[in-house]
Amino acid sequence: MKVISAEQHERLVAGARVLEEQSFGVKVWLLPDRRVVKVFRLKRPLSSGRLYPYNTRFANNARRLRARGVSAPNILETYYCPDIQRHGVVYDLLEGTTFYALLAKAEDETLFRTFARFLGELHEKGIYFRSVHPGNVLLKEDGGMGLIDIQDVRFWPWQLGKKTRARNFRHLYNSDYNSLAMREFGFERFVDLYLQELPCSEAYRQSLKPLILEWDKAWERRKQDSAVS
Repeated sequence: MKVISAEQHERLVAGARVLEEQSFGVKVWLLPDRRVVKVFRLKRPLSSGRLYPYNTRFANNARRLRARGVSAPNILETYYCPDIQRHGVVYDLLEGTTFYALLAKAEDETLFRTFARFLGELHEKGIYFRSVHPGNVLLKEDGGMGLIDIQDVRFWPWQLGKKTRARNFRHLYNSDYNSLAMREFGFERFVDLYLQELPCSEAYRQSLKPLILEWDKAWERRKQDSAVS
């Protein structure tokens, strides 16, 4: 990881288009040559990001995903800018449209099935993407799938167990990107599509479904309790 000055960082993003901005400033830029610059800040003084920077996690996860046959950004470099206290990563733009954008246009069961199938493929490959949601999954022009915003991924040498799969659905259901379209489509209906696409026995599907739906029920109970209070 190289160290750059604030001036070098300004030159890097000069003429770039802002793709994402938060309260602390710009987070993602698209450069004129289709490279992407993404920066990370330390949210707390005591953070694991000091020992294992988020840009390094992003870069390592991208390489590991690609090694397992999952499309992810091609990393060009990582850097640290002490003047602005930001870690950064530069990568080639992964072309495609997020499922969040696609589902906002139409409630298409084919899209939901494609998304469910891909989630199952990740789980079968031992990939636990904590930030899985329609805003982080791309449908590429060639019909393939890809992942972005990948600093939060864990890998197992075997397929995910039932409880881990169910926990991943909790993150999907609780996400801010769990769009109105998905809620209107129906969480249980989406789970059924996921189960139909799994290469497993019917007995496995029947035992997994209640574990997944329990997260849904617990979330609804919390919402009702909050409304009452």
